[in-house]
Amino acid sequence: MKIKKNVPLVCTADPAIAQAYYERHFGFRTIFDSGNFVVLRSADGAIEMSFTKPGKEEMMTPYNSKSLVFCFEVDDVDASYRALCNSGLTFVQPPTDNSWGDRSAITVDPLGIQVYVYSSIPVSDRFKAFVKE
Repeated sequence: MKIKKNVPLVCTADPAIAQAYYERHFGFRTIFDSGNFVVLRSADGAIEMSFTKPGKEEMMTPYNSKSLVFCFEVDDVDASYRALCNSGLTFVQPPTDNSWGDRSAITVDPLGIQVYVYSSIPVSDRFKAFVKE
């Protein structure tokens, strides 16, 4: 499995505080913003990070109240899922299409950190308004 990028996801009560901080002080720009979930990208495009409120809304169902999730983008989440299962890894969520624009599977590392393995898919109409670039 080749990981294309790692996008850390931090669960927080107020994503807007982190959003403003990283935009103002480090030049990040917002590429997705639903109010409860934001994705930021550095000016050179080399780094992405995201912040979400823990909760029960559709786009936050996979996340719990722990503060950090590692999000690994791969070319084919289904193939990666099969390979990881064959290596003995277990998942708390099998590959699932998500309306915010990815297909993901979730496992938990030995420290309790969720690992969100995903591939991009088209964003549903419901979430298109939140895409900023």
